[in-house]
Parts: sequence; structure tokens; C-alpha cells
Amino acid sequence: MKRTPIFDGHVAAGAKLVDFAGWEMPIQYSGVVDEYQTVRTTAGLFDVSHMGRVLVSGPGALPFLQRVTTNDVAKLAVLESHYSMVCNRRGGIMDDIFVYRIKPQDYYLCVNASNREKIAAWLLDQAAGASEVQICDRSADVAQLALQGPASRRILSNLGVKEIDSVKPRHCLEASLHGDPLLITRTGYTGELGYELYMAADRALSIWKALIQVGKSAGLKPTGLGARDLLRLEMAYLLYGNDISEDTTPIEAGAGWVVNFEKGDFIGRETLKRQKDGGLTRRLVAFELLQKAVPRHGFKILSNSQSDGKEIGEVTSGNLSPILQKGIGLGYVPPDLAQVGASIVVDIRGKAIPAAIVKPPFYKRKA
Repeated sequence: MKRTPIFDGHVAAGAKLVDFAGWEMPIQYSGVVDEYQTVRTTAGLFDVSHMGRVLVSGPGALPFLQRVTTNDVAKLAVLESHYSMVCNRRGGIMDDIFVYRIKPQDYYLCVNASNREKIAAWLLDQAAGASEVQICDRSADVAQLALQGPASRRILSNLGVKEIDSVKPRHCLEASLHGDPLLITRTGYTGELGYELYMAADRALSIWKALIQVGKSAGLKPTGLGARDLLRLEMAYLLYGNDISEDTTPIEAGAGWVVNFEKGDFIGRETLKRQKDGGLTRRLVAFELLQKAVPRHGFKILSNSQSDGKEIGEVTSGNLSPILQKGIGLGYVPPDLAQVGASIVVDIRGKAIPAAIVKPPFYKRKA
């Protein structure tokens, strides 16, 4: 298995390590729920260096990204970012990504660890013959940390990043920490105030240690992938391989807001436009269980009909929300059942548990 530059830090902190997309990664340290509560109340530090970081640069970078991603890259100013998707020609989601415009002709794409090689190869193939576009996989050279939680801004300020107060959501800041250059972005996967930090891989462990040391007085703890998944589910953020794949489209997944049809042609546009105009056969929904139980990925969703209760879909993500103290989940259902307030049933190990469709997110951060 591959290891990130922070691996020794995980071992020293007593992490429970697991195989995640071919990487030896921490699933937890002090416990999933404890780390979840830490992020919701103070701050947690995640190592997300297993994710892919692809640099797209050159005079042709903008028109190239307009063609291979769904969102409107032309709207990004330098040091701004947005969420987007890379689709195949059928409109299926090859990956959901973040696009950062770090210089006038330089864009970083943050891609999922499991899709890094696929996306890098796809981009290279699409750029073949284009002399004004350069594609460079920087994943091995650049590390990535996520500092998330209400105390995250104060921790960075205490480390000397004074400009952090002025960074708006999805904006970026070029800064330094103990002399090491950083790209700090106000993005994350938890729903809390938070930042992602990009740095040279060979400086990542020292920066990790500095954050842990300075952040300890604010309640900062190292946080694993178990808490990360629970936090993102409460926000109804999509997980590739569970909620989305090449067999689902952004429109089906309720992510039509990252598809810009006004910008011109892009890969997958025809299918997505047809679906937007009324061609859906299923839709991803958020639901809450009405009885005490825990839905899990792969559980069947049934109709609420008293006569048949036939299978109509499948849970793609599910867990027990610590804040709501109820089972929550995501899953695909027919469009006529995708309305807030609609009733469904989740088959949990042979027991029919009633549930209601709700408006996401499940968790709303206090101002």
C-alpha cells in the first residue's frame, strides 16, 4: 500500500490504519464519534494527501477545462475555486473535483484518490495534440491537509497566518508557515468553517506537527476518515463510488447546480441537457428514518405502498447522525417520490423501517 508523507505522524498518534483506495490511511485515532464531535465543536486535522492533485496550465487551459468539466471555469478569478465534475460522453460522472485557479493560466484540480490515474489519463487523452495545454500530475510532489472546525481560523492566526481573517469561502491565500510556502483554501468536506492546505510533500510532516502543537490549546485533534465520512454525510455531500459513479449523472445526483449549459459545449452536455429538460428516471434524495435504526450502503429502499412495498431504489450512504440521533441516508428513488415529505421504507436486515424524504443538508452550522 502507498503511504502519505504524514504516515509517521499517524503512527505516533496511535491511528488505526486501513486500506483506502490503495493507501494506508487513518480511519480513526481517539474514536470516530469523538473525532466527529471535535470537528463540530473545536477543530480536527485530516491528512488528505492521498487525493490527486493535477495541474492544468498554459494559454489553452481555460478553454480546455471548459470542455472537460461541467462548471463555468471562466467565472473563476485568480485565487478562487469551485466544485465541478468531469463527465464521460454519456454524461456519467468520472469524478467530482475542485478546480482552483492559482494563476492566470494555472489551475489545480483536486480529484478523488480512487480516480487519480483515471482522470489524469483522461485529461492527457483529451489534451492530445493541443500544444497550448500542459497536464502535470503533482500528487506525489504536493501534500494536502484539511483543518476543519470552528477553531480552525484562530489556529492558523496563532501560527502567524494573519491574512486568514479575510479569506472568503472558496477563495485561496498564498501564505507561509514557519517559512514554508502554502496555498490555503477555504474549502472542506465537513460543513464547518475550515481550510485545506497545499504544501511541498517533503515539508508536510513538519507542518502537521506544528499545527497539532499550536492547535492543542484550542482543542485540535488528528482526525480520521471515519469521522470525515460521517461529517460529509450530515451535509449530504456526495461520495464517489457510493452516491455517484460513471453510471450516474450530475442531474440524477441533484448536482445540476454545477452544470452550466450557458458556457457552450462540453463533454456529456447532450445527455445532461436532455435529463434537465425532463428525462430523469431516478433522483438522489436525502431521507431520515422515523424509527431508531441505522441505514447502510446497499440496503433496499421500498415503496410505502401497503399492498406491495416493492423495491424502488437503494441506499447509497447511511449512518446514525450523532447530532440528530436518528438514522440518515442518501439513495436513488423514482422522480415522483423525490419530493420533500414523501414517504418511503428502508429494508434494514428484513425489517421495514419507515422514512421521510427531507431537504438536505441534515446538519446546518450555526452562524
